[in-house]
Amino acid sequence: MIDERSRKKLILQHSQLMNAADIDGLLGLYAEEVSFEDPVGADQRSGRDALRAHFEEFATAGIKETIGAPVAGQDGRHVLAPVSAVMDYLPKGPKFVQRGWLEAPESPEGKRITWNYVLMLRAGKGGAITELKALWGRSDIAVTD
Repeated sequence: MIDERSRKKLILQHSQLMNAADIDGLLGLYAEEVSFEDPVGADQRSGRDALRAHFEEFATAGIKETIGAPVAGQDGRHVLAPVSAVMDYLPKGPKFVQRGWLEAPESPEGKRITWNYVLMLRAGKGGAITELKALWGRSDIAVTD
């Protein structure tokens, strides 16, 4: 169990490293057997290799997150924060269209994806993240110019 302040710092650090596209630093926050679901309801995946591929797609698209005030759970393991994000439509946009989460733009060049989600992290005893979940729905994501 890690204290509330440390868990809040952990989720803020996660967002800072994502914005810096520091994938190795980001993965350093995670346990080897991490499980993740983004968005909740999509396929649950596990392991650092799968998580690396997931984060690399976001970094390639130039994701920038603006994170709100974190909230720590009373259980000593969870922390959540609201996030607003923007990134290039490519390369992830077509996958979002395929899953029915977005409408395909006439021309993807120069388009951006904006969306709001809640990021949930669960930390293990040593402070490493053991689970990541992003909660968002179709009304929370859009293609913009």
